Amino acid sequence: MKLQNLLLVISLQSCNGQENNKTEIYNQGLEKRGSEITNRNEAPFNFLDKKYQIQGFSISDTPNPYPTYSFSDPKYGLLTVDYIGKTNVTQYFWNIGNKSGYFSKYPNAEEAANKSDDIKKYINEKDYYIVASYLPQKYVLYNGGEDGEFDLTPNAKTLFYLYENNKWKLVDEVETTKIPENLLSFETSLVQKMVFKNISKVNESYNGFYSVSVETEATTTGMASISYDIEIKKNNINLSSSTYHESNVCEGKYFASINNNMLEIYYFDKDMTCISIDPKFYIKKENNKFYIKGIGGEGTNNKWVLMK
Repeated sequence: MKLQNLLLVISLQSCNGQENNKTEIYNQGLEKRGSEITNRNEAPFNFLDKKYQIQGFSISDTPNPYPTYSFSDPKYGLLTVDYIGKTNVTQYFWNIGNKSGYFSKYPNAEEAANKSDDIKKYINEKDYYIVASYLPQKYVLYNGGEDGEFDLTPNAKTLFYLYENNKWKLVDEVETTKIPENLLSFETSLVQKMVFKNISKVNESYNGFYSVSVETEATTTGMASISYDIEIKKNNINLSSSTYHESNVCEGKYFASINNNMLEIYYFDKDMTCISIDPKFYIKKENNKFYIKGIGGEGTNNKWVLMK
């Protein structure tokens, strides 16, 4: 099969690469530098160069789709560039269930997912985090077949870069076999760790322990509810909860960013299903009282609730 998504391919440990004839057309035009990284914080070449988009843009075949393109070459290794919307609204534009989104404009979703020129027209780069996952050539063992099949070395590592201020910056280096299946959430967590490095410190007046409870919906044995215990210490937050007839919420570590005099609370722990590009909760202070928004179910999620 053709290389459509690098990390999906890598997870299978063996795959068909791009069609050799297409790669050979561009071999002479590739930048004449090795795939080894001399400066660990810089990319070995410009991943956004059009020569690496030869296979075209596509929409990932994942529960939360996003624009992406991939490139494979025996001299340089494997590359995938993903466009991650900076808000849930931007991300949802590419969801096949969005009746006013990208797929709503086409009768055939499978064909629409590979209309490279159309996909590019809808990408406004300022609305996206651009993340590259790069597997250097030294970790790739091409089998020499006509379809460009390859295996990985036992110690293969994938390098993740974020495009920021017209430069690629190394975000993380991960053992390839340990990359989570939920790639969008994983890359989102990497982006947030980089973006949050230099944010302003939260005012210490927010520091403390808080609790709040909300009822969600009636059940045959009583009203379902969720109780939250929240500890705030500068930008770091710990959240625990107890529930009655409700699924567990995302407990663990959170991170606070201050915006418009309120805290935006992002999940910052290991459960990939809890990662989101938008804040999980918001906290504000009014007249020495603290309120939270985003807790509970549909009836309370958009309401400010007093914390004690």
